[in-house]
Amino acid sequence: MSTPSRRCRTAPLAVAVVLATAVAPSADGAPSQVPPTQVWIDVATHDMAGMPDMGAMGGTGRLAMKMMGGDKARPSFPTTERPGASGRYLDVAVYNRLQPGVQVQDAAPSGLGLGDLVLLPPPPNGPRHAGETPQDPPDVEITVREYWGCGAQVGPGQPKVSTYTVKGGAASMQGGMTPGLFAPERDVQTTPAFALWPNTTHGERVPEAASLVGMHRFAGEGIPASLTFELDRRADFMPKIELTNSGGDDRPIELSWQPVERAEAYFLAATQMDAAVSPGMNQISAVVWSSSDVPGAGETLVDYLDAAHIDRWTKQKVLLPANATDCSVPQGIFTRGNGAPNMTMLNMAAYGPETHRVYPARPTDPKQLATWKPEWSVRVRTKSTASVVLGVDANTSPERQNEGIGKKVFKNLFKRGQ
Repeated sequence: MSTPSRRCRTAPLAVAVVLATAVAPSADGAPSQVPPTQVWIDVATHDMAGMPDMGAMGGTGRLAMKMMGGDKARPSFPTTERPGASGRYLDVAVYNRLQPGVQVQDAAPSGLGLGDLVLLPPPPNGPRHAGETPQDPPDVEITVREYWGCGAQVGPGQPKVSTYTVKGGAASMQGGMTPGLFAPERDVQTTPAFALWPNTTHGERVPEAASLVGMHRFAGEGIPASLTFELDRRADFMPKIELTNSGGDDRPIELSWQPVERAEAYFLAATQMDAAVSPGMNQISAVVWSSSDVPGAGETLVDYLDAAHIDRWTKQKVLLPANATDCSVPQGIFTRGNGAPNMTMLNMAAYGPETHRVYPARPTDPKQLATWKPEWSVRVRTKSTASVVLGVDANTSPERQNEGIGKKVFKNLFKRGQ
Protein backbone atom coordinates (compact mmCIF):
# COMPACT_ATOMS: atom_id res chain seq x y z
CA MET A 1 0.00 0.00 0.00
CA SER A 2 1.69 3.16 -1.14
CA THR A 3 -0.92 5.90 -1.05
CA PRO A 4 -3.96 6.94 0.98
CA SER A 5 -7.06 5.23 -0.38
CA ARG A 6 -9.75 7.41 -1.86
CA ARG A 7 -13.17 6.66 -0.47
CA CYS A 8 -16.30 8.77 -0.57
CA ARG A 9 -17.08 10.30 2.80
CA THR A 10 -20.82 10.64 3.21
CA ALA A 11 -22.78 13.29 5.05
CA PRO A 12 -24.37 11.98 8.28
CA LEU A 13 -27.75 11.55 6.60
CA ALA A 14 -26.44 9.11 3.99
CA VAL A 15 -27.21 5.50 4.89
CA ALA A 16 -25.32 3.50 2.26
CA VAL A 17 -21.58 3.14 2.77
CA VAL A 18 -19.64 3.59 -0.43
CA LEU A 19 -17.38 0.58 -0.78
CA ALA A 20 -15.47 1.29 -3.98
CA THR A 21 -11.95 2.61 -3.62
CA ALA A 22 -9.42 3.94 -6.07
CA VAL A 23 -5.73 4.60 -5.98
CA ALA A 24 -4.76 8.22 -5.36
CA PRO A 25 -2.15 10.03 -7.43
CA SER A 26 1.19 10.98 -5.96
CA ALA A 27 1.53 14.20 -3.96
CA ASP A 28 2.35 16.32 -7.00
CA GLY A 29 -0.51 14.92 -9.06
CA ALA A 30 1.35 12.44 -11.30
CA PRO A 31 -0.64 9.17 -11.07
CA SER A 32 1.81 6.99 -13.01
CA GLN A 33 5.05 7.81 -11.18
CA VAL A 34 4.46 7.23 -7.48
CA PRO A 35 7.60 7.85 -5.40
CA PRO A 36 8.75 4.80 -3.43
CA THR A 37 8.92 6.87 -0.23
CA GLN A 38 5.96 9.00 0.84
CA VAL A 39 5.40 11.19 3.89
CA TRP A 40 2.01 12.46 5.09
CA ILE A 41 1.83 15.12 7.80
CA ASP A 42 -1.49 16.28 9.26
CA VAL A 43 -1.48 19.39 11.44
CA ALA A 44 -4.47 20.43 13.58
CA THR A 45 -5.33 22.89 16.31
CA HIS A 46 -8.37 21.81 18.35
CA ASP A 47 -10.26 23.99 20.81
CA MET A 48 -13.01 22.66 23.04
CA ALA A 49 -14.85 25.49 24.76
CA GLY A 50 -14.28 25.47 28.50
CA MET A 51 -11.37 23.01 28.37
CA PRO A 52 -7.74 24.11 28.86
CA ASP A 53 -4.94 23.39 26.39
CA MET A 54 -3.91 19.78 27.03
CA GLY A 55 -0.51 20.16 25.45
CA ALA A 56 0.78 22.61 28.04
CA MET A 57 -0.65 21.30 31.30
CA GLY A 58 1.57 18.37 32.20
CA GLY A 59 0.03 16.18 34.88
CA THR A 60 -3.05 18.37 35.22
CA GLY A 61 -3.72 17.98 31.51
CA ARG A 62 -3.31 14.22 31.68
CA LEU A 63 -5.68 14.05 34.64
CA ALA A 64 -8.27 16.07 32.72
CA MET A 65 -7.88 13.80 29.70
CA LYS A 66 -8.44 10.72 31.88
CA MET A 67 -11.59 12.29 33.31
CA MET A 68 -12.79 12.72 29.72
CA GLY A 69 -11.87 9.14 28.86
CA GLY A 70 -9.37 10.34 26.26
CA ASP A 71 -6.03 9.28 27.72
CA LYS A 72 -5.72 5.49 27.83
CA ALA A 73 -1.94 5.87 27.88
CA ARG A 74 -0.35 8.02 25.19
CA PRO A 75 -1.92 9.72 22.18
CA SER A 76 -1.84 7.32 19.25
CA PHE A 77 -2.18 7.86 15.50
CA PRO A 78 -4.45 9.38 14.24
CA THR A 79 -5.18 12.40 16.46
CA THR A 80 -6.05 15.17 13.97
CA GLU A 81 -9.01 13.93 11.97
CA ARG A 82 -11.85 14.83 14.32
CA PRO A 83 -12.24 17.70 16.80
CA GLY A 84 -10.87 16.89 20.24
CA ALA A 85 -9.59 18.29 23.51
CA SER A 86 -7.91 21.70 23.28
CA GLY A 87 -4.34 21.70 22.02
CA ARG A 88 -2.07 21.21 19.04
CA TYR A 89 -2.01 17.83 17.32
CA LEU A 90 0.34 16.25 14.81
CA ASP A 91 0.09 13.02 12.79
CA VAL A 92 3.01 11.77 10.69
CA ALA A 93 2.90 8.65 8.51
CA VAL A 94 5.70 7.31 6.33
CA TYR A 95 5.50 4.54 3.77
CA ASN A 96 8.79 3.37 2.27
CA ARG A 97 8.39 0.75 -0.41
CA LEU A 98 12.15 0.19 -0.40
CA GLN A 99 12.10 -1.04 3.22
CA PRO A 100 8.54 -1.17 4.62
CA GLY A 101 7.68 -1.63 8.27
CA VAL A 102 10.85 -0.32 9.88
CA GLN A 103 11.38 2.62 12.23
CA VAL A 104 11.92 6.06 10.73
CA GLN A 105 13.19 9.17 12.48
CA ASP A 106 12.59 12.85 11.77
CA ALA A 107 15.26 15.35 12.76
CA ALA A 108 12.64 18.05 13.29
CA PRO A 109 13.18 21.76 13.98
CA SER A 110 13.82 22.63 17.62
CA GLY A 111 10.69 24.81 17.55
CA LEU A 112 8.51 21.70 17.45
CA GLY A 113 9.51 21.01 21.06
CA LEU A 114 9.59 17.21 20.74
CA GLY A 115 13.32 16.69 21.05
CA ASP A 116 16.08 16.30 18.50
CA LEU A 117 14.54 13.21 16.89
CA VAL A 118 10.88 12.30 16.42
CA LEU A 119 10.74 8.49 16.28
CA LEU A 120 8.19 6.75 14.05
CA PRO A 121 8.01 2.97 14.64
CA PRO A 122 5.65 0.71 12.67
CA PRO A 123 2.23 0.13 14.27
CA PRO A 124 1.61 -3.05 16.27
CA ASN A 125 0.87 -6.06 14.11
CA GLY A 126 -2.66 -7.31 14.62
CA PRO A 127 -6.17 -5.93 15.22
CA ARG A 128 -6.22 -2.36 16.54
CA HIS A 129 -9.05 -3.26 18.92
CA ALA A 130 -8.13 -6.72 20.14
CA GLY A 131 -10.69 -8.48 22.28
CA GLU A 132 -13.72 -6.80 20.74
CA THR A 133 -16.29 -9.07 19.10
CA PRO A 134 -18.86 -7.92 16.53
CA GLN A 135 -22.35 -7.51 17.85
CA ASP A 136 -25.63 -7.58 15.99
CA PRO A 137 -27.17 -4.11 15.77
CA PRO A 138 -30.06 -3.57 18.17
CA ASP A 139 -33.56 -2.89 16.91
CA VAL A 140 -33.71 0.85 16.52
CA GLU A 141 -35.80 3.56 14.90
CA ILE A 142 -34.03 6.82 14.15
CA THR A 143 -35.92 9.94 13.13
CA VAL A 144 -33.74 12.68 11.68
CA ARG A 145 -34.79 16.29 11.15
CA GLU A 146 -32.40 18.17 8.90
CA TYR A 147 -31.96 21.96 8.85
CA TRP A 148 -29.38 24.05 7.02
CA GLY A 149 -28.24 27.62 6.45
CA CYS A 150 -27.21 30.58 8.61
CA GLY A 151 -30.15 32.75 9.60
CA ALA A 152 -32.50 33.73 12.39
CA GLN A 153 -35.46 31.85 10.91
CA VAL A 154 -35.90 28.37 9.47
CA GLY A 155 -35.61 28.43 5.69
CA PRO A 156 -38.26 27.26 3.22
CA GLY A 157 -38.67 23.52 2.77
CA GLN A 158 -37.19 22.73 6.18
CA PRO A 159 -36.89 20.43 7.95
CA LYS A 160 -36.44 17.39 5.80
CA VAL A 161 -37.56 14.44 7.89
CA SER A 162 -36.53 10.83 7.44
CA THR A 163 -36.88 7.67 9.51
CA TYR A 164 -34.36 4.85 9.45
CA THR A 165 -35.36 1.53 11.03
CA VAL A 166 -33.31 -1.56 11.85
CA LYS A 167 -35.35 -4.55 13.05
CA GLY A 168 -34.06 -8.11 13.23
CA GLY A 169 -31.01 -7.05 11.24
CA ALA A 170 -33.11 -5.73 8.31
CA ALA A 171 -32.95 -2.02 7.48
CA SER A 172 -35.58 0.22 5.92
CA MET A 173 -35.97 3.93 5.35
CA GLN A 174 -38.85 6.36 4.90
CA GLY A 175 -38.94 10.05 4.15
CA GLY A 176 -37.02 12.57 2.12
CA MET A 177 -33.36 11.80 2.58
CA THR A 178 -31.10 14.49 1.20
CA PRO A 179 -28.47 13.23 -1.25
CA GLY A 180 -25.26 13.62 0.71
CA LEU A 181 -22.31 15.74 -0.30
CA PHE A 182 -19.24 13.62 -0.91
CA ALA A 183 -15.60 14.46 -0.32
CA PRO A 184 -12.68 12.23 -1.24
CA GLU A 185 -11.35 10.23 1.69
CA ARG A 186 -7.65 11.04 1.74
CA ASP A 187 -6.76 9.93 5.25
CA VAL A 188 -3.95 7.41 5.42
CA GLN A 189 -5.21 3.86 5.94
CA THR A 190 -2.23 2.39 7.74
CA THR A 191 -0.83 -1.14 7.82
CA PRO A 192 2.23 -2.60 9.62
CA ALA A 193 4.23 -1.49 6.55
CA PHE A 194 3.98 2.13 7.73
CA ALA A 195 5.92 4.12 10.33
CA LEU A 196 3.77 6.39 12.50
CA TRP A 197 3.83 9.21 15.02
CA PRO A 198 2.35 9.47 17.61
CA ASN A 199 2.53 5.88 18.77
CA THR A 200 2.32 3.83 21.96
CA THR A 201 6.03 4.23 22.74
CA HIS A 202 6.69 7.74 21.41
CA GLY A 203 3.51 9.78 21.72
CA GLU A 204 4.32 12.91 23.67
CA ARG A 205 1.77 15.70 23.49
CA VAL A 206 2.62 18.57 21.20
CA PRO A 207 3.58 21.69 23.21
CA GLU A 208 1.32 24.73 23.14
CA ALA A 209 3.86 26.90 21.27
CA ALA A 210 5.07 24.16 18.88
CA SER A 211 6.05 25.07 15.32
CA LEU A 212 6.83 22.94 12.28
CA VAL A 213 8.64 25.76 10.48
CA GLY A 214 12.18 24.80 9.48
CA MET A 215 14.15 21.87 8.08
CA HIS A 216 12.98 18.26 8.43
CA ARG A 217 15.38 15.39 7.77
CA PHE A 218 13.95 11.87 7.61
CA ALA A 219 16.25 8.90 8.00
CA GLY A 220 16.02 5.16 8.48
CA GLU A 221 16.78 1.89 6.78
CA GLY A 222 16.02 2.31 3.07
CA ILE A 223 15.02 5.99 3.39
CA PRO A 224 16.53 8.07 0.56
CA ALA A 225 19.40 10.26 1.77
CA SER A 226 17.78 13.16 -0.09
CA LEU A 227 14.65 13.19 2.12
CA THR A 228 15.18 16.66 3.52
CA PHE A 229 12.71 19.50 3.10
CA GLU A 230 11.84 22.85 4.63
CA LEU A 231 8.37 23.86 5.80
CA ASP A 232 7.24 27.47 5.95
CA ARG A 233 4.43 29.22 7.79
CA ARG A 234 1.76 27.84 5.41
CA ALA A 235 2.39 24.35 6.80
CA ASP A 236 2.47 25.35 10.46
CA PHE A 237 -0.15 25.00 13.20
CA MET A 238 -3.04 27.37 12.67
CA PRO A 239 -4.30 29.62 15.50
CA LYS A 240 -7.23 28.29 17.48
CA ILE A 241 -10.74 29.40 16.58
CA GLU A 242 -12.05 31.94 19.09
CA LEU A 243 -15.69 30.83 18.87
CA THR A 244 -18.37 32.45 21.00
CA ASN A 245 -22.10 31.74 21.18
CA SER A 246 -25.15 33.37 22.71
CA GLY A 247 -28.93 33.11 22.54
CA GLY A 248 -30.98 29.96 22.22
CA ASP A 249 -34.36 28.80 23.49
CA ASP A 250 -36.79 31.23 21.83
CA ARG A 251 -33.98 33.19 20.17
CA PRO A 252 -31.53 32.32 17.40
CA ILE A 253 -28.14 31.03 18.51
CA GLU A 254 -25.59 33.64 17.51
CA LEU A 255 -22.15 32.30 16.65
CA SER A 256 -19.18 34.55 16.03
CA TRP A 257 -15.41 34.22 15.69
CA GLN A 258 -12.33 36.25 14.90
CA PRO A 259 -10.75 35.70 11.45
CA VAL A 260 -8.38 32.71 11.62
CA GLU A 261 -4.98 33.27 10.04
CA ARG A 262 -4.56 31.23 6.83
CA ALA A 263 -8.17 29.99 6.88
CA GLU A 264 -9.48 29.44 3.35
CA ALA A 265 -13.10 28.65 4.33
CA TYR A 266 -15.27 27.68 7.31
CA PHE A 267 -17.95 25.11 8.08
CA LEU A 268 -20.16 24.52 11.13
CA ALA A 269 -22.44 21.61 12.02
CA ALA A 270 -24.49 20.78 15.10
CA THR A 271 -26.33 17.68 16.28
CA GLN A 272 -28.87 17.17 19.07
CA MET A 273 -30.12 13.72 20.05
CA ASP A 274 -32.75 12.35 22.38
CA ALA A 275 -32.94 8.59 22.95
CA ALA A 276 -35.36 6.22 24.60
CA VAL A 277 -33.83 2.77 25.17
CA SER A 278 -36.25 -0.09 25.81
CA PRO A 279 -36.31 -3.91 25.63
CA GLY A 280 -38.32 -3.59 22.42
CA MET A 281 -37.59 -0.91 19.83
CA ASN A 282 -35.01 1.72 20.76
CA GLN A 283 -35.99 5.15 19.51
CA ILE A 284 -33.63 7.98 18.67
CA SER A 285 -34.67 11.46 17.62
CA ALA A 286 -31.95 13.57 16.03
CA VAL A 287 -31.84 17.16 14.84
CA VAL A 288 -28.95 18.11 12.57
CA TRP A 289 -28.00 21.53 11.23
CA SER A 290 -25.17 22.91 9.14
CA SER A 291 -24.05 26.34 8.02
CA SER A 292 -24.34 25.26 4.37
CA ASP A 293 -26.83 27.06 2.14
CA VAL A 294 -27.78 23.70 0.63
CA PRO A 295 -28.96 20.50 2.32
CA GLY A 296 -26.88 17.35 2.57
CA ALA A 297 -23.77 18.68 4.30
CA GLY A 298 -22.97 17.16 7.68
CA GLU A 299 -20.31 17.13 10.35
CA THR A 300 -18.15 14.65 8.43
CA LEU A 301 -17.04 17.70 6.46
CA VAL A 302 -15.25 18.91 9.60
CA ASP A 303 -12.13 17.29 8.24
CA TYR A 304 -9.32 18.20 5.86
CA LEU A 305 -10.47 19.42 2.44
CA ASP A 306 -8.29 19.92 -0.60
CA ALA A 307 -8.12 23.23 -2.48
CA ALA A 308 -10.40 22.02 -5.29
CA HIS A 309 -13.25 21.14 -2.91
CA ILE A 310 -12.76 24.31 -0.89
CA ASP A 311 -12.96 26.44 -4.03
CA ARG A 312 -15.97 24.61 -5.52
CA TRP A 313 -17.95 24.32 -2.30
CA THR A 314 -17.32 27.95 -1.36
CA LYS A 315 -18.74 29.03 -4.72
CA GLN A 316 -21.73 26.73 -4.16
CA LYS A 317 -22.15 28.15 -0.63
CA VAL A 318 -21.63 24.81 1.04
CA LEU A 319 -18.75 26.44 2.92
CA LEU A 320 -18.57 29.92 4.41
CA PRO A 321 -15.95 32.18 2.78
CA ALA A 322 -12.66 33.11 4.42
CA ASN A 323 -13.98 36.57 5.37
CA ALA A 324 -16.99 35.19 7.29
CA THR A 325 -17.02 35.94 11.02
CA ASP A 326 -20.52 34.98 12.16
CA CYS A 327 -23.48 32.67 11.61
CA SER A 328 -26.89 32.28 13.24
CA VAL A 329 -28.58 28.98 14.05
CA PRO A 330 -32.34 29.43 13.41
CA GLN A 331 -34.40 29.79 16.56
CA GLY A 332 -36.39 26.86 17.86
CA ILE A 333 -34.72 23.97 16.03
CA PHE A 334 -32.82 22.74 19.11
CA THR A 335 -35.48 22.17 21.77
CA ARG A 336 -35.73 21.28 25.42
CA GLY A 337 -36.66 17.79 26.56
CA ASN A 338 -38.53 17.11 29.78
CA GLY A 339 -37.99 20.71 30.85
CA ALA A 340 -34.17 20.51 30.51
CA PRO A 341 -32.06 21.41 27.49
CA ASN A 342 -30.92 18.46 25.37
CA MET A 343 -27.20 18.44 24.73
CA THR A 344 -26.35 19.96 21.37
CA MET A 345 -22.78 19.54 20.14
CA LEU A 346 -21.51 22.02 17.57
CA ASN A 347 -18.27 21.48 15.64
CA MET A 348 -16.54 24.03 13.43
CA ALA A 349 -13.64 23.78 10.99
CA ALA A 350 -11.34 26.42 9.55
CA TYR A 351 -9.68 24.83 6.53
CA GLY A 352 -6.03 25.70 6.01
CA PRO A 353 -3.70 25.31 3.02
CA GLU A 354 -1.96 22.16 1.84
CA THR A 355 1.75 21.91 1.08
CA HIS A 356 3.24 19.43 -1.40
CA ARG A 357 6.86 18.55 -2.01
CA VAL A 358 8.35 16.06 -4.49
CA TYR A 359 12.00 15.29 -5.23
CA PRO A 360 13.34 15.64 -7.82
CA ALA A 361 10.81 18.26 -8.88
CA ARG A 362 8.48 17.29 -11.70
CA PRO A 363 9.94 18.42 -15.04
CA THR A 364 8.17 21.25 -16.82
CA ASP A 365 9.18 19.77 -20.18
CA PRO A 366 6.70 16.97 -21.06
CA LYS A 367 9.45 15.17 -22.97
CA GLN A 368 11.36 14.62 -19.73
CA LEU A 369 8.45 13.01 -17.86
CA ALA A 370 9.21 9.58 -19.28
CA THR A 371 12.59 9.48 -17.55
CA TRP A 372 11.55 11.31 -14.37
CA LYS A 373 11.91 9.07 -11.30
CA PRO A 374 10.82 10.88 -8.12
CA GLU A 375 12.45 9.56 -4.93
CA TRP A 376 9.99 10.87 -2.37
CA SER A 377 6.93 13.04 -1.85
CA VAL A 378 5.48 14.95 1.11
CA ARG A 379 1.94 16.18 1.77
CA VAL A 380 1.10 18.49 4.69
CA ARG A 381 -2.53 19.33 5.55
CA THR A 382 -3.62 22.01 8.04
CA LYS A 383 -6.82 22.94 9.82
CA SER A 384 -8.21 24.38 13.03
CA THR A 385 -11.36 23.16 14.76
CA ALA A 386 -13.62 24.29 17.58
CA SER A 387 -16.26 22.43 19.58
CA VAL A 388 -18.87 23.78 21.95
CA VAL A 389 -21.82 22.26 23.80
CA LEU A 390 -24.79 24.53 23.15
CA GLY A 391 -26.91 22.93 25.86
CA VAL A 392 -26.28 20.55 28.78
CA ASP A 393 -28.91 18.00 29.73
CA ALA A 394 -29.43 18.29 33.49
CA ASN A 395 -31.99 15.47 33.71
CA THR A 396 -30.28 12.44 35.28
CA SER A 397 -33.19 9.99 35.28
CA PRO A 398 -32.35 6.39 34.21
CA GLU A 399 -33.99 6.99 30.85
CA ARG A 400 -31.73 10.00 30.23
CA GLN A 401 -28.65 8.09 31.38
CA ASN A 402 -29.40 5.51 28.69
CA GLU A 403 -29.12 8.26 26.08
CA GLY A 404 -25.43 7.39 25.74
CA ILE A 405 -26.44 4.02 24.29
CA GLY A 406 -28.58 5.75 21.69
CA LYS A 407 -25.73 8.01 20.70
CA LYS A 408 -23.45 5.03 20.13
CA VAL A 409 -26.07 3.41 17.90
CA PHE A 410 -26.59 6.65 15.95
CA LYS A 411 -22.82 7.11 15.53
CA ASN A 412 -22.30 3.56 14.28
CA LEU A 413 -25.13 3.79 11.78
CA PHE A 414 -24.19 7.12 10.26
CA LYS A 415 -20.43 7.29 10.63
CA ARG A 416 -18.23 7.27 7.56
CA GLY A 417 -16.98 3.92 6.32
CA GLN A 418 -13.85 2.67 8.02
